[in-house]
Amino acid sequence: MSALGPMAGTTGRRLAWLRAPRFWLGMALSLMALYLTVKDVQWSEVGAALAQADRFFLLLALGSVLLNTWGKVVRWRLLFYPAHSQLSMLSCASALLVGQLANKLLPARLGDLMRAYFIAEDSGTSKLFALATTVVEKALDSVMLLLLIALVSLWTTIPSWLRRSSLLLSVALAVLLLAVVLVANQRQRIAEALGRWMLRYRALAFLRLFQRLVEASSELRALRDVAVQAQLWAWSVLVWAFGIVTNALVFRVLDLTVHPLASPLLMVVLMTGAILPTSPLQLGVFHYLCVVTLALFGVQRNVALSYAVVLHLVVHVPIVLGGVLGLWVGNYDFHRPDISSGG
Repeated sequence: MSALGPMAGTTGRRLAWLRAPRFWLGMALSLMALYLTVKDVQWSEVGAALAQADRFFLLLALGSVLLNTWGKVVRWRLLFYPAHSQLSMLSCASALLVGQLANKLLPARLGDLMRAYFIAEDSGTSKLFALATTVVEKALDSVMLLLLIALVSLWTTIPSWLRRSSLLLSVALAVLLLAVVLVANQRQRIAEALGRWMLRYRALAFLRLFQRLVEASSELRALRDVAVQAQLWAWSVLVWAFGIVTNALVFRVLDLTVHPLASPLLMVVLMTGAILPTSPLQLGVFHYLCVVTLALFGVQRNVALSYAVVLHLVVHVPIVLGGVLGLWVGNYDFHRPDISSGG
């Protein structure tokens, strides 16, 4: 049986996540956030602001989202070094777009499992290795989040609740990156040690999947090549830069004049908030986080909600359309992967 298969299953299994506590917790948080967001809002002012949206800057913002996505595709493909040159950009883009859509619609970040499965099926690479590349990708983003927090903190005071949660998330995942690098260079010793522990202590049997990921990391040569690492960091900077630019362009869509730090701080807030369980497409939570963040810069609630609506559409419409297009191009079977045995 493959590492991320079988993909097929009964209808009941496919919808089992609907009964998961995380799903209902996400729905509850989203409804609460949505209520807090729209409370006392003057809808006539929101509608007036949206009616005056600048279509030119709206197109530029959508273009920035597309460039951000393209940067993610190139960076992820590079993690398959040195076999990355044999990987089709179209296959990588299709798998990543489908994964993004699944992450927005399904709980527990199932999209990362799906795209690892799909790219492995297309390329013939190890599914565990493909999964390891997504782990490295998230770890790279965590370091970028940590750096962005540090830069923003130089010029403004970040609210304590945001600073604590953002630092906790980014430091934890930065440690994960260091662990991945260590595993990539000391994989044999670590795999052997895990094997000995599992033989000695049966309660540690759950580490078997981690042991297989360690063994699969022997293919992560991108983390052992200085030139490739430099390219990975360069693409990471570009990906995050386009994310910040998108936020800034949406301010221009609504002709809002705000402090230059509003865009990067909003990026920190939204990236940190992405770990929360929410409803599909982050409805409610996304808008609430935008309104709360912009309030720090004196943006009135009605205007902030208008901004949140436009930014949500700019970010999520390409994800939905791109995911549907990716499903069609890749001819994928959109079922839930099941991690079981190696391969």
